[in-house]
Amino acid sequence: MSTWAEAKVVNSQYSEQSIIRNLLAVGRRIYLKTPNCLRWILWPGKSLFRLFGVLRLDLWILMGDEISSGQKLSITYAGNETNRNFISQLAFGDSRRGEYIGKKWLWKIPATLEQNSHNCSLAVVEVPDCLRILSERTKCFYVPGWVNGQTDISDDNSSLFKNRNSSLKSDLSKIRKNEFQFEVTTDTSELYKFYHNMYVPYITKVHRNRSKIMTYDFVKRQFRKGGLFNDLLLIKEQDEYVAGVLLHYKKDKAKLSTLGVKDGNLDYVKNGAIGALFCFTFQWAREKGFAAIDFGGSRPFLKDGILRYKRKWNQKISNKKEIGFFVGVLSETDGAKGFFLNNPFIYEDQTGLNGAIFVAGDRHLSADDFARIHKQHYHQGLSKLVIYQFDQTNGITCSRVPPEFSDCIAVCSAKSIFWPKMN
Repeated sequence: MSTWAEAKVVNSQYSEQSIIRNLLAVGRRIYLKTPNCLRWILWPGKSLFRLFGVLRLDLWILMGDEISSGQKLSITYAGNETNRNFISQLAFGDSRRGEYIGKKWLWKIPATLEQNSHNCSLAVVEVPDCLRILSERTKCFYVPGWVNGQTDISDDNSSLFKNRNSSLKSDLSKIRKNEFQFEVTTDTSELYKFYHNMYVPYITKVHRNRSKIMTYDFVKRQFRKGGLFNDLLLIKEQDEYVAGVLLHYKKDKAKLSTLGVKDGNLDYVKNGAIGALFCFTFQWAREKGFAAIDFGGSRPFLKDGILRYKRKWNQKISNKKEIGFFVGVLSETDGAKGFFLNNPFIYEDQTGLNGAIFVAGDRHLSADDFARIHKQHYHQGLSKLVIYQFDQTNGITCSRVPPEFSDCIAVCSAKSIFWPKMN
């Protein structure tokens, strides 16, 4: 059972924040009431409001027991509510507390972190991608908010469906066993049923408060004009629609944009409905002459189930979204160490997108250890995996990478990131 407790600290900026919130609300109401054909006039103001939202962030102190180690952990978090809930779930599971501090300008947050008056162990700050270069100066990681992936289907992809991947073979077997079929439609009445009976229940069940749900009016508008959504692909089991996905076409790519499962019932997922969405999207896209499938965004944490699921469909990580996080250490605690050990992630530096894996340093890694780490965590499109070893003791140095992995794995001590100077 989730126990999310919130406490708000009232400060002298309260009246200022109220005025700003009211102005934003008024601006949004004006925008929504403006006819679509005239909204371009409001574009400068809309862009200004977006910039304002990026530069002025909600500051929170997140507290609880780190989920893997059971050790106390506190995090200074600055950013939006959806990402806050996601980070909280990663760190604490369903049991955590949050204390709201107030609004902070982005450029004032470093001073707040340096003071660390709440004795936090970690800092997670939402920042635009253009500030990524600052992560090297502040000795922290730049972690994209989302990473995108795609796979090439321009050639015969029978090798994918014969594949060495036992998990994918299992999905294909379920599709045959349950005799799934698919239909593609542009009927708005089917869109209505998909939205209310599949999309909303499924997103609510799986992601809860860690994802934003689009309004039906927005989805319908985009669907009608062929904007973000072009077709609706539905999976049928006997005479019943059990899953669906909105497809978006851009140049030579077909994108799986938004999916849902009937009533949010995960039994359909276990029976292969999600696999059927992927499989039949491949088939439909090839028939229509598309060269690639765009899998859309995934969270950049290497144990994330959605990211791992897409990997078995031959996903290659291609780019990332424009918003990410600075993730840095404020103080040495067992809770902070536990967070890193339990949450390998993708980060970006001057070499590109890399995977960060954290392991104990009480022994040298064997060749089998390197093979296991590579199998579990390497994704096509990453420059390399970097293994950070904690707590080298008794003269143990960093493990040496076997020659067969030297081009895709590096090893270094975690000390350089675990005790940074926040200046």
